[in-house]
Formats: sequence, structure tokens, C-alpha cells
Amino acid sequence: MVIVGPLTALLLALAAPSGQASDASALQAVASSCAGATTADGDEHSRLEAMYCGINVVRHTYRLASVRGNGPLNRSSLLKADAVRRCGFSHTPCGMSFSRTFQRAGYLPARAFGENLAWGQSGLGSPLNTLSMWLRSPPHRANLLARSWRDLGIAYERGHMFGYDGVSLWVMQFGRRR
Repeated sequence: MVIVGPLTALLLALAAPSGQASDASALQAVASSCAGATTADGDEHSRLEAMYCGINVVRHTYRLASVRGNGPLNRSSLLKADAVRRCGFSHTPCGMSFSRTFQRAGYLPARAFGENLAWGQSGLGSPLNTLSMWLRSPPHRANLLARSWRDLGIAYERGHMFGYDGVSLWVMQFGRRR
């Protein structure tokens, strides 16, 4: 989900590169370049590092600039992951506005901000499978491949959620302040 005006949202979608033929090579590059990207096992730090690596490998495949980790967006992602875990899978969990975690974490004001959410059980929650799912979903793909993003925050939780064991929950938030 991206919170911007209608024209800006359209421009973000149009600015995202397309082409399914490159998706396979991008995902293959993630699998070979990012340690731990193909498994949902391991510690939280390893999962986060694999996802950061994977996002930037995918972006580089499409000749896009890297996104860099951002403290306030990491805090915002953690706040959103906690709310999603407690209240259900939604961009507005617990009845909060979409922008609430961005505000609480101190990321706003910003020119634009958005997020991708995903969850998968067992191996479906690996960084590689999560990136693959996002690339197959037009709005998530547009977020992942938007040229305007500069900042990135990621949260990852694993455990019993949504009535299932072994669930990996991913919150990826993008932004640009200037």
C-alpha cells in the first residue's frame, strides 16, 4: 500500500519496471547471492539480512538504485508487525490508520511511503518465496520496484500466528523523505 495522491500513485506504478522474463533471473540471483534466502529457518538477524540482500538484488536486476536501511522505518515495521500479530493480517490492524506506525516511529513527514506485508507457513515464508510472491502481485511489485524509494525498514516475526504454526510474517516499509 502506498499513501500518496492519485497522480503520484499512478506515476509510482508506471515507474516500476515490468517484465516477467527478468523475474526468474532476479530470483535466481537472490538465491545465489543472498545467504539464507531460500529457507525460513535460522535466527531473526539472518532472515532480515537475507531479505535486505534480496530486495536490493532484485532492484539491481531491474537497474534500480539500492534502498538503505532506515532506523525510523525499521521501528515502524516492528510496530506494524506487532499490531498484525495481535489483531490480524491487515495494512490497518487494530483499527489504526495506515500512517499511524510511520508517525509513531518518527518517519513522517515524508514525500511518499508504502509497505508490503506477507506471511507464509514453513518454507513459503522464506525471503526468496516472499519476494517471488510480491513480484507476482501487481501492487506489491510496484512497491518493490518503485524508482522513488530510498529508505527501507523490515520486520520479521516467526511463530504461531493466524491459527498456524511455523508462520513467517514480513513487514517491508519503503519511503522517501526528500
